[in-house]
Amino acid sequence: MSPEFSMPALALAFLLVAYYLCAEPLWGKRAYERLERERDTVPGAYTRFLSLGMAVSWVAAGSALLAIALSPGAGLADLGMTTSGDWSTYAGMLVGMVIAGAAVLLVARSRGLTPQGVDALLPRNGRERRYAAGIAVTAGICEEIVFRGLFIAVGVSLGLPLYVAAGASLAIFTLAHLYQGPKAMAGVALMGLAFTYLYLSTGSLLVAVIAHAALDLRALLLTPTPRRADRTSENIAPEV
Repeated sequence: MSPEFSMPALALAFLLVAYYLCAEPLWGKRAYERLERERDTVPGAYTRFLSLGMAVSWVAAGSALLAIALSPGAGLADLGMTTSGDWSTYAGMLVGMVIAGAAVLLVARSRGLTPQGVDALLPRNGRERRYAAGIAVTAGICEEIVFRGLFIAVGVSLGLPLYVAAGASLAIFTLAHLYQGPKAMAGVALMGLAFTYLYLSTGSLLVAVIAHAALDLRALLLTPTPRRADRTSENIAPEV
């Protein structure tokens, strides 16, 4: 049976969709451009950028949970928040997905298909690494709850076929990362498709959450910071 969301819950979901389609791409682009300008000159620019990103993500995830609380005909299981299933199979899928995702990121970086300005997101000291780990885990949890959990469930509740709802959710997820640049959008869509497959195959968000967080941790914490000469040649301000 499809979930039944109340009108206040649907209104909340539509506000989230509007935010991720209209506000997030523009706000994200401007905030990211500001981070690039201030990364090497303004103390705390990096941690403030990530702190704001984490706050927005947790508010969005909290809104998804509030939508469930406002809907007597829906439950946490409708957001994929369940642990039922064959976890030995899920573990194998998770390991394979993380390995494949890491390989895709390596190939994409070698061919210049990484997000624009990705250097500004790479941590440079212990404190920044802790913030980077925090944003990676936050994205893994919150984005899966909102995009794979809430948006697919709402689409199904409105009468869309499951895979149409999943496709619409994937499109919103991809557009929300527009600030990363057009070349990176294909990679974002590919990873989103993989997370969607994990969720729909298992019926649980847990595997997708772990895979999402693991790939983000790998991208932020295990990508070497470019040498000063490389960054200067790319018109990026050198470290100070």
